Amino acid sequence: MLSFLGELDDQQREAVAEVIGGALEHNTFAAGSRYLGELWLRDAETTAWHVLLASRRTHETEEDRERFFEAWGNA
Repeated sequence: MLSFLGELDDQQREAVAEVIGGALEHNTFAAGSRYLGELWLRDAETTAWHVLLASRRTHETEEDRERFFEAWGNA
């Protein structure tokens, strides 16, 4: 999930948010579909990071942690 989202450029991300938001818009409060989609994408990213953090092992190296924090900062 993180790889997919990380590879999207701004235009692709907006398109994905619009599609997801359009699907959500029919069943939720009145808000723009793109806004709802962006919220969903942010939640998906946050959840994916939580899963990644929960599965981290203590034997990972300093380099692994550096890459993780760099990826986190770029998300």
